[in-house]
Amino acid sequence: MSEAHARRPKAFGAPAAAPAATAPKPIDLSRIDPAIWRLQVQGTVHGPYTLGQLQQFVIEGRLHPGSHVSAAENQPFLPIRETPRLTEALAPAFAERNRRRAEASNYLIVARAPAPAEAALWRDLPGCLDGLGKHVQTIPGTFLLRSARSLAEVRAALAEALPKTAQVFVLQTREARLGWVGLDESMNDTVRAVWNAPLS
Repeated sequence: MSEAHARRPKAFGAPAAAPAATAPKPIDLSRIDPAIWRLQVQGTVHGPYTLGQLQQFVIEGRLHPGSHVSAAENQPFLPIRETPRLTEALAPAFAERNRRRAEASNYLIVARAPAPAEAALWRDLPGCLDGLGKHVQTIPGTFLLRSARSLAEVRAALAEALPKTAQVFVLQTREARLGWVGLDESMNDTVRAVWNAPLS
């Protein structure tokens, strides 16, 4: 056998075609985390939501142990703390919220009230803010607040302490989140639409 023949590479046939790749079946998340949870807030029912959504609501400060939830349309609404299944499932989210609460947030608060309640507003608002953190009135009716409380807690404290006719607008600057007290339903929708509106 000649040296040239010995070095000739072996000839092989055409490579076999690779089997056609089949697309994986999409995961049905509704089986893993179904949207079964409903929330009752000031008499209005919202949802259904998934457990993952509830966990995010907790972290954002929108749910607390006393928030009323139901596992089905025909089930009673109970506080989270009285629902063992949720108490356990949401424990990590509450721990994360508590960790975040240790990081103080800055709030911009604008408040007003019609004439009959105006005096009560200016009497009650400073005391309420004292209980929430450090604050200063920058211009009449506008306050800066430094607090470890969540937006939901700040809003709830203001709603409880101030006259019912007071209107309060709250901006949490750390997460650029809005809250308010005393705006009617049409203004609620208008504010949400503007705050989340695309610019194109």
